[in-house]
Amino acid sequence: MQTLKDIYLVHVDGYISSYLPRKNYPIIGYADKEKFVDFCQSLREDFPEYRLRCVDNEGIRILIRDRIMQDRIIAQQYGRGR
Repeated sequence: MQTLKDIYLVHVDGYISSYLPRKNYPIIGYADKEKFVDFCQSLREDFPEYRLRCVDNEGIRILIRDRIMQDRIIAQQYGRGR
């Protein structure tokens, strides 16, 4: 019997995001909510053995907000260096 593997989809502050739990670190991705369909199609192509599950989970939402904030800080720092 094959174990089902899930990628969790969560709406966060105008973004659609994905959370793939892993042993050492989760894989987090996000895109503007207007690109929902493209984002989901991309996940299905990249991870065909996983099913997409829309969830309402505050713990995942916190992790994704932190990642978005980190990415913004890095983008600002990179922009200053140029």
